[in-house]
Amino acid sequence: MTSQLVELCSTLGKYDTPALCNALERLNLRPRNVGFTDSSITNVSQTGRIVGVAVTARLESREKGDNGVPMSTLYAAVANVEGPAIVVVQDDDQPPGCGALLGEVVGTLLKTIGCVGFVTNGCIRDIDEVKALGISAYALGLCVSHAYVRLTAVGIPVDIGGLKIEPGDLLHGDKHGLLSIPREAAPELPRLADAVRTEELATITWAHSPEFSVPALLARRPPQH
Repeated sequence: MTSQLVELCSTLGKYDTPALCNALERLNLRPRNVGFTDSSITNVSQTGRIVGVAVTARLESREKGDNGVPMSTLYAAVANVEGPAIVVVQDDDQPPGCGALLGEVVGTLLKTIGCVGFVTNGCIRDIDEVKALGISAYALGLCVSHAYVRLTAVGIPVDIGGLKIEPGDLLHGDKHGLLSIPREAAPELPRLADAVRTEELATITWAHSPEFSVPALLARRPPQH
């Protein structure tokens, strides 16, 4: 990651995820019903915003298996990201969430090598310790055990809560969920987010003003997108 992109990540971190989602809509780069996680994925650590580069993997934990990939493969991928890394792990168990990969020990190691966030459609544990480390964790929920957890692949496309993520994707997350940001769009988003917010505040101000009335509301033209 270049210093320019590091600075851009810092700038994007000043905006909430819905604001950047609104800004992306102005560019018409993709349909409005894709590019973000659904309500199955929540910020279980209840921490602040994160912006970073996706490092992807897949896991299984419900049954014993001999198809494991060494954790060193994941650690190396995180260490090779020049800037903040967000580890994104697809849990392939049915149903997902039997065992956790992220806990206090793995979290400590990931944090030490540059990880700021962990995302999974499965579960995590040691939530208080993970939160204290400063890792923002997004997951289906919490669980007790690591069971037979093992990585089955690293550096491959994944699907988390309806969001398709490729290795190297730029991600933004907060209490609302996660948003994938096309690299080519990222520099334009702060300006567009500010413009959208200015329009929103004008409507809110009008709604609280003496000029507001039901007839005026019904006659109001819908916002242009």
